[in-house]
Amino acid sequence: MRWILLSLVFFWVLASHADAAPRAWRDEDLGQAIIEGVADAENIWLRGSTGKVVRFVRSTGDRVVVAENVIDLLRDNDHLWALARRGETDSYYVTDLLDPESAAAIRSDRRQGDTYLHSGEDAEGQVLGLAIWPGLDRPVIVSQRGVVPLASGESRQRFAASLSGYGHLTAVDRQTLYVGYNRGEWGGGLRRVDLQNGAISFVTKNAERPCEGVLNPACAPIVGLFPDRQTPGCLIVGSGISHLGSSRGEVYRVCASTIEAVFSTPTPAVGDRWMMGPQPWPLDGLFEVSNGWVGTSRDRYFRSYGTRVEERPMPTFREWAGLQISDEQDGVLFLVSACCWGSTDAILYRAIAVPIS
Repeated sequence: MRWILLSLVFFWVLASHADAAPRAWRDEDLGQAIIEGVADAENIWLRGSTGKVVRFVRSTGDRVVVAENVIDLLRDNDHLWALARRGETDSYYVTDLLDPESAAAIRSDRRQGDTYLHSGEDAEGQVLGLAIWPGLDRPVIVSQRGVVPLASGESRQRFAASLSGYGHLTAVDRQTLYVGYNRGEWGGGLRRVDLQNGAISFVTKNAERPCEGVLNPACAPIVGLFPDRQTPGCLIVGSGISHLGSSRGEVYRVCASTIEAVFSTPTPAVGDRWMMGPQPWPLDGLFEVSNGWVGTSRDRYFRSYGTRVEERPMPTFREWAGLQISDEQDGVLFLVSACCWGSTDAILYRAIAVPIS
């Protein structure tokens, strides 16, 4: 569930079925982009570029803003953790949006339980988001320079170096944190943080020619990552790009220093108008879903079932509660998350997958 705003600048899905979406789309609460979302049988929670989290009732479309100044959302079994900043202060709090008592603290001025992080150069730096691993009952806050635990009995961990800002986060165990970056045509790459000693290293396989390595930080934007539920201690990571007529998309399994190719997007016999000749389809988002993952691309998506991956057309979007949303597909909802780019006769949209748990 780690989808950052920079990816909205560089990667867009051609959603030809979303003709009803206005060209200058902007939601009154979410703003000009939906960053991420989660859902269950009754509700949908969406975080927008405004920093607000809005809960929608699926049966009626009714909406309510449940949190503001939110930096990250993290679904963890029966919890939906939200990391938010209290105004313009150095005070941050984490609340469970599924727990009425915890969520009630959002509306109060109480500072009990707040975590104070000084963002100056000599302190924690920018707050990146939340991470959790098996055995931890509350998530940790990850900043550029360390990990701040919220569970009792845990101590702060300083990194040996500083991470860059705006990254996808996931932890596979209490020893290892991974951070992926999406810089568009400037790459991004994957970092591994050893939580025992704070060491930071690149996860990559180099090659003799530029951009021919695996997860090369100069050429591989990371579009999603999450723990591999079938292989403890490993993670699934997606990389994809579409730039100047060329494109590609890959999914890998990373286990410590081992990188295994899981999937590469196919090359169509005839490329679409955004390709300079047939190219592999771009991958602009990778989302963990029940029993696998969903990768989004232009006018299509890829759904994994164990070792099998199926390519499917992006479903038709319909107007709902001021949004463009699909019907449920294999435990997933698709939403138009940002709009619109392109010429008058070809408009690009970006769609995200919202897993239903």
